[in-house]
Amino acid sequence: MKKMLLTVAASLSLATTAFAASPMTVYATDGNGNEYQSLSTESSWMAIEVPLNALGGSVPGDLSIAVSGLPAGTYVTLDSVSTEGDNALLYVSVTRDDTSSNVNALAQINVNAGGSTLTTVQIPVYGAAYGE
Repeated sequence: MKKMLLTVAASLSLATTAFAASPMTVYATDGNGNEYQSLSTESSWMAIEVPLNALGGSVPGDLSIAVSGLPAGTYVTLDSVSTEGDNALLYVSVTRDDTSSNVNALAQINVNAGGSTLTTVQIPVYGAAYGE
């Protein structure tokens, strides 16, 4: 019986660890109730919806983001944070150094506070190429 309980506990622990490590797919919003499945380059009006329970139930004062998975020269930066219902809205600016190339990437965004990562989310980032 003890061996079975230890096996079950270990299995649950591994399953929880694997689940926690998987990035959550989130949506973008304009803050007015419209949802988008991606972020657009050259935008500063979009917010990423992150469930408050993924942040521990409230928005920490020292919230920050670290972004990976984007082409060199493409950036997602945190401008401000607000709440709406059960979600934190992370308002971001999406910029790039060079508009002559397309952007079609999946951003992995670590949401950090207190020196640790609270959650990792992912969202596509798109941008069309155009001349200067």
